[in-house]
Amino acid sequence: MLNDLISLEEISDDALVALCLEQGSKDDRPVEELFRRYQNVVWRVCYSFLRNSEDAEDMTQEIFLRVYRSLASFEGRSSLKTWIYRIAINTCQNEIRRRKRRPQLAETDMQTVAEYLPSTTTTEREWQKRHLQGQLTMAFSQLRPDEFDILTLRDVEERPYTEIAEMLSINLSAAKMRAKRARESLKLHLYQLSGGEFALS
Repeated sequence: MLNDLISLEEISDDALVALCLEQGSKDDRPVEELFRRYQNVVWRVCYSFLRNSEDAEDMTQEIFLRVYRSLASFEGRSSLKTWIYRIAINTCQNEIRRRKRRPQLAETDMQTVAEYLPSTTTTEREWQKRHLQGQLTMAFSQLRPDEFDILTLRDVEERPYTEIAEMLSINLSAAKMRAKRARESLKLHLYQLSGGEFALS
């Protein structure tokens, strides 16, 4: 059994992974600590793709099962958080493809897309935000997976570029350029879907 004097909350991620592999089914506490540390991170990724709380909860459980089964392959080339994050993204993308369902934006995410609207009065902008939601959802659904990922990370989850670069295994400049091009692609799709109603800037 794991020594009760060891505080799992204080050990490093690498040490925690080693304990998970060492203890196996003999002691569930290391695995429970791993889940505690990263369940919120994984849930947010799932919700970003699935737009449903219950689906996100179910997918979080599935992802941690995959994480546990794959722990022996974790080599420490990236942080544990980044490694788990990649598993979460890949699993969610596969689920979206399996369902043949397009990712959607929640109403609460609309505040992140004001930059895609032309400059108007406050009242007009509020109306446009509501009117834009359907077309923006469609525009997002037409993005390539890498474009969707970078905009979700940067504009919806508001993650710093340094973290995004690590998670996607690209350098900082590439992360910024990918986000810029993804926004341009989103604006183009939105322009086409709206029949030019939302002008490109």
